[in-house]
Amino acid sequence: MKLSRITTQGNWIPEIDSLRFVAIVSTLLTHIFGKVYLESGKTFALSLAGFNDLMYRGGRGVPLFFAISGFILAQPFLRQHLLHGHAVSVRAFFRRRLTRLEPPYILSLLIYAFVLAIRRPHPASLALPLLAHVLYLHNFFHLLQINFVTWSLEVEVQFYLLAPVFGYLYAVSSSIARRSLLASLILASAGFQFISHGVASRNLPGQLQFFLIGFLLADLRATSTESTTNRAWDLVSPMAWITIFVLPVRYISFSFPLLILLAYLAAFSGPVSRRIFRTQWIALGGGMCYSFYLMHMLIISAVFKLTRRFVLPSSLPFSFLVQTILLGACIVIVCTAYFVLVERPCMDPNWPRKLAATFFNRSRPAKKKSSEVVV
Repeated sequence: MKLSRITTQGNWIPEIDSLRFVAIVSTLLTHIFGKVYLESGKTFALSLAGFNDLMYRGGRGVPLFFAISGFILAQPFLRQHLLHGHAVSVRAFFRRRLTRLEPPYILSLLIYAFVLAIRRPHPASLALPLLAHVLYLHNFFHLLQINFVTWSLEVEVQFYLLAPVFGYLYAVSSSIARRSLLASLILASAGFQFISHGVASRNLPGQLQFFLIGFLLADLRATSTESTTNRAWDLVSPMAWITIFVLPVRYISFSFPLLILLAYLAAFSGPVSRRIFRTQWIALGGGMCYSFYLMHMLIISAVFKLTRRFVLPSSLPFSFLVQTILLGACIVIVCTAYFVLVERPCMDPNWPRKLAATFFNRSRPAKKKSSEVVV
């Protein structure tokens, strides 16, 4: 069973997949914690305000994903404009996103909808929410949520559509002007999110800052050598990561993008940090994050019906630990299988052609063997 990612050009970056690992683990722990608290009658000695604050801090894994997406999407445009490589085919760019991401996404929605249909008295009411999810329009309407975590995937698609436009930022030859322009757009997005008081939390204008942090990271990485490391970054790394998850909400709007940039630069530039983020099992786990992100809430909801008996109302930390072990094990098993069977085959850019060829060959009538006997 192969668990490694399939990359288009074979240029796998283990640090990026390890950063994905941090983001997905943060997301999983947050949602497990939320399930334990909300489904246990809120009998723990924790105020609702305290719970919301913890959930918000754990939910910072989503912007971490946005920054990684920005870094990945920046690569072809950076190579074209900044490194004078081959021109990007916008058609091929969108086709690759379509064939790579849509099959796992749509199948996961159908699975969620099927489970919900079994439990609902009027299954037909799921048709419109399902269509809105498939078309990435659910964030614009107040409809039933089939899988609430997909709001972030809608924001990602909004950025995918505009990525070729932002790619022209790399056509600015002056590094000072180019990076200043990126920094200005990041500040503008952070400012929009700040003054909107949360209204922008589920649309691109308020989240654009994180994608562009990925663009800025790609720019900075393009001008550094692969062997460049500095021990100072190993001091920056733990401070940046701790601050990312403990910084109070009131200080987060303008500081969060900078913290992400520092943490990601440290992952590439600190000798110890780089060694950690190149650990194979961490990178492999992060490489499967899309499957984990798509399917984990269904597993948590289903399995918690069996594991809730192990929740102790007198101890939230112990209950959370037990549920993390039990639910986490189920998530790893099921989501790894989903990755191997569904997502990983879609990483092959030629899978539609191969599938069509296989179907065509099977549908053609077999040629009759000659009955002549040669003596």
